[in-house]
Amino acid sequence: MHPMKRRTKPVTVALAVIAALVAGGCSSDGAGGDKAGGAGEPVVLRMANSYGDLQSTPAIEHFVSQVKERSGGNVRIEVVNEWGGFADDAEQQVVRAVAASKADLGWAGARVFDTMSVTSFQALQAPMLIDSYALQQAVLASDMPGQMLQGLDKIGVRGLGVLADGLRKPIAVKQPMRGAADWRGTTFGTVKSHGQTQAIQALGATPMEIFRRSRNEALVDSKLAGFELSLFLYERNVLTHPAPYVTANVNLWPQMDVLLANPGRLAALTGQQRGWLQQAARDAAGRSTAIADRDAQNLRNTCQSGARFAYASQAELASLRRAFAPVYASLEQDPQTKAFIQQIKALKQSTPAGAPLAIPAGCTGTAPVQPADSSGTAPAGLNGTYRYLLTKEDARKVGDPEVDQFPHVSTVKLRDGKVDGGCFGQGATYSVTGDRITFDTPEYGYSMAFTFSADGTGNLHLTPVPPMDKGDAFQCSYKAWTKIG
Repeated sequence: MHPMKRRTKPVTVALAVIAALVAGGCSSDGAGGDKAGGAGEPVVLRMANSYGDLQSTPAIEHFVSQVKERSGGNVRIEVVNEWGGFADDAEQQVVRAVAASKADLGWAGARVFDTMSVTSFQALQAPMLIDSYALQQAVLASDMPGQMLQGLDKIGVRGLGVLADGLRKPIAVKQPMRGAADWRGTTFGTVKSHGQTQAIQALGATPMEIFRRSRNEALVDSKLAGFELSLFLYERNVLTHPAPYVTANVNLWPQMDVLLANPGRLAALTGQQRGWLQQAARDAAGRSTAIADRDAQNLRNTCQSGARFAYASQAELASLRRAFAPVYASLEQDPQTKAFIQQIKALKQSTPAGAPLAIPAGCTGTAPVQPADSSGTAPAGLNGTYRYLLTKEDARKVGDPEVDQFPHVSTVKLRDGKVDGGCFGQGATYSVTGDRITFDTPEYGYSMAFTFSADGTGNLHLTPVPPMDKGDAFQCSYKAWTKIG
C-alpha cells in the first residue's frame, strides 16, 4: 500500500511453521540453534524500510517471505516503514541506522553508497551500461555482487545480497527526453547519488536531489523537466498526469537493492538462523529479475492513464553515449570499478538483450489534455463529517496481511475542497467533476479518483477509478462513508 494512513506504524510479519527437514539443511554450523517449530523463543529482527511499504520493492518483500518459509517461526521480522520520513537522504539514514544498531536489517539502493565512501557498487550505476533485465540477471549470477558487498564492511554494515529492481527511464513533463539536446538547460530529478549527479551534469542538465515528497513538490511548482524512475514505480505512484512522457528505449541504469544487516546482531544469531537469512537472500536475488521485469504491463497500464511513450533514434542514443564518456573516464579511475565495468561489458556482448519494449498503438504522440484541478468544483452538499469502520473480517476478505490492526475507524471531514483526516494525508484537497471525485495528496505525491454517489441520508459510496493500489482502494472506499455531521 502507499505510504499513508496507518502504514506509518511498524508492520510485523509473522512467520509460519514449515517442515523440519528444510530447517535442518540450512546451515552446517547450526547445531546450537533451535530447529523449526522448536520450543525456543522467536528472534525478532527490525528491518528499516525507507519506502511506505515493501510492495514498492517486490524483491525485498520476497526476501521477507522466504525468511518466513525457511525459519519455521524461529525468526520474526518487524518491518519499520517510512524510515527517514521521505527525506532526500532516507536511504542513507537506513544504512546509518543499521550500522548504529537502531535497526537489525535494512535495504538501500546501490546508487546511494557512493555518497557514503563506498565505491564498490559504482559500476552498477554506470549510465546505459546495464540496459536490459537479461544483463541485470547475468550480473547478479556472476561473482561481482559478492565482491561488491565486501565494500560495506568499512561503514559498519554487512551485506546479505544484491537484488534486481526496475530499469530506470527518463520521465518528462512537457516532451520526451531522447537525445542529449533534450536535456541541456533543464532541471532533472535524481536520488541522492554522486553517480547520478555526475551523469545528469554530463548531459548539460542541472540535477535536483529528490525523494518522493520533494519530487512531487517540485513537480507542483514546475521546477522539474523530468526525473528517473522505473515504470513500476511510475504506475504505482500515479505520475502520468504531472509527467506523461517516457522514453521507452533509454534505460539510464537499473535500481539494484542491497540487503543489509547489523554485524553484531547477525553474529548473535545461531548459525542456523544466519543460514535462513542467507538462503532467503540468495533465493530473492535469484528470482529478483523475474519479479522486476514487468515493464510491458506497466507500459500498457500507464498508457491507459494518459502516459505517452517515445523511442530515441540511434543517433539520439549515440549522442547520450558520447555525453556520458567523461563519466566513464571518471569512474574508471577506480581500479575495481574499471574491472567491474569491463566484466559487465563482456557479459553484455554474450547476453541477448531480448526484444525491445513494444509501444502499443495509441500510446505515442502528445499526451491527452488533463482537466485542470480548477475545472472541478467542491459542492457545498458534500461538506460534512463522515465515518466508516473497517473490521477484521473486511481485512480478511480482501487479503490484507495486517488483520491484527483492525478494527479501524476512519473519520473524514470535507469542507469546500479541503480534506481533514481519513486516508489522504495532510494538506489533501478534493474536486468534483460530474460523478468523479479526485483527492490530491501533496504530502504523498499522487492523486486518487473515485466515482461516487450520495444516498438519501448523505452517505457517500465510492468506487475506485483504476489504476489504484488495492490497499488504498480498501482503506479509502471499501465501506460507505456514513455522514455523521
